[in-house]
Amino acid sequence: MVEQNHGRIVVTASMAGRVGLPTVAHYCAAKWGVIGLVKSVAREVAANNVTVNAVCPTNVNTDMIHNPDFYALFAPGIENPSREQVIPGFQSLNAIPVPWIEPIDISNAMMFLASDEARYITGEALHVSAGWNAFNAA
Repeated sequence: MVEQNHGRIVVTASMAGRVGLPTVAHYCAAKWGVIGLVKSVAREVAANNVTVNAVCPTNVNTDMIHNPDFYALFAPGIENPSREQVIPGFQSLNAIPVPWIEPIDISNAMMFLASDEARYITGEALHVSAGWNAFNAA
């Protein structure tokens, strides 16, 4: 990309990379690191018209969150919680009252960041988070 003087790099971080969360410190640290990497590489390659950005999703409707271990995080005290039982816990993260968003929502944000319309956006962490970010400091 540097040699051709053009390119787009879009990575997946997480809203967990913007806040501290109990029981998943390792995940938060990894995603904070991704955002730091994005910002550093963006500075390194900007002069070559390469942009580097991250997308920070809230929970996404995938197997990553739909499993017994993850459900237990959102329904403490309930043995083997069901999908329906964890919905309130997931919803509590988001200002828009949805428990999770769809994978296409992340794909659309990534496609935008990879497009020419985003040619002057670099070093950014774009929140696709149903408003989770509204609860955090600026």
